[in-house]
Parts: sequence; structure tokens; C-alpha cells
Amino acid sequence: MGEKEKRQGALDQEELLQSLRRLAEWKNNDVVKLAFLETEDADRVDQLDLTGVVELKRNANGTFEAKFVDKVRVLAMLRELMDERRDGELGAFLDGLYRPEDGDEA
Repeated sequence: MGEKEKRQGALDQEELLQSLRRLAEWKNNDVVKLAFLETEDADRVDQLDLTGVVELKRNANGTFEAKFVDKVRVLAMLRELMDERRDGELGAFLDGLYRPEDGDEA
């Protein structure tokens, strides 16, 4: 893997970490606001943070249902990615210590 691909992979991984952190810290306050929004206030929807919403449903009888991202799974993914990142950093560090010109001295 070339240096450019490694850097791009690290950037992608950092973006994923940031997204997972946002999901883990996300609060559903705006979903409650959405549930009580009147039709004439529909333009306010764009200002709401619905990041952690998986599904929204308003039934014919007026009830409102919302399904959210499973934060336990998000935290597990975040932990796994952090562990993987740590291993990757360790691998890069160890690769930096080995220089082919030194030979295989054991």
C-alpha cells in the first residue's frame, strides 16, 4: 500500500471516528420538537438535528413513531475502530523501526 493510500485510509478512518462520536453523543431533543411541530412550521425541520434517526412515521391517527440508532452498537463500533487504529499506529511505528539496509540481524 502506497503512502497516499495510507493517508487517505487514515483520513477516511478519522471521518468515520468523528461520525461515530457524533452519533454516540447525539441527543433526541429535536425529534421531540419534530413530533409537536405544526404543519405551518414545516420550514423549521431543516434546523433540527435528526442525525441519529433511523425511521420516522406519523400514522393516520396522529401518533408519531421514531426509531433511533442503537447507541450500544455505535459505542461498540467506536471501540473496535479505536482498537484497530491503535494497532495500525503500532504497526506503522514498528515498520518505521525496520530498515532493510540494516539486514536481518537477530
